[in-house]
Amino acid sequence: MAHLIMADQNRSSSAASKRILERAYALKTPDEAKALYGDWAVSYDQHLEQGLNYIAPACIAQILDNVLADRTASILDIGCGTGLVGAYLVGHGYSAIDGLDFSAEMLNQARSKQIYQKLLPGDLNTVLDIPDQTYDAGISCGTFTHGHVKADALDEILRVLKPGACFACTIHREVWQSAGFDSKFAQLMASGVAELESMNEQPFYENAPDDGRFCVIRRL
Repeated sequence: MAHLIMADQNRSSSAASKRILERAYALKTPDEAKALYGDWAVSYDQHLEQGLNYIAPACIAQILDNVLADRTASILDIGCGTGLVGAYLVGHGYSAIDGLDFSAEMLNQARSKQIYQKLLPGDLNTVLDIPDQTYDAGISCGTFTHGHVKADALDEILRVLKPGACFACTIHREVWQSAGFDSKFAQLMASGVAELESMNEQPFYENAPDDGRFCVIRRL
């Protein structure tokens, strides 16, 4: 009987997680996103990791690990949320990690994990309160998706990275063209601001279709 009750609870949790994800994918504006993530912060990890088998944070952390040998490198986790990516970075041996997010509620959850040296409030659609050429690397997972950040945010991200720094990120397949990421990538490469090191289509969730692109670009 206990295992049947547990199975029912798991199905209920999965269904609730899918409903919230549907809300996230229906977002149209940054204000809608901020409201949703404020409400979602406390249960975010449970819904994504347990309810939806969200593997993208582990994958993007591994991708950065493949190109960043220096474990003392300063890393900015952009759109850090509750710290899912940060936890995997710590697991790879990195320690100089700062987190940036526009949701105060998400930052509060991240703070409780004691992963980050600093947690910074910031909106990627505006100018960040970070000096030029501050970080050795950047990483972002789940930020370039529905109703969140415009492709021009890549200019601001590259501004705060040092020359030679790599930036590993995910971009949802449904915004790759519609939000202008395809043309922005082409512009950055053509202008000599950055170079594309790798781009692969992979699932964001276990046993799911390819949800988007996992990219590494390097600031020149």
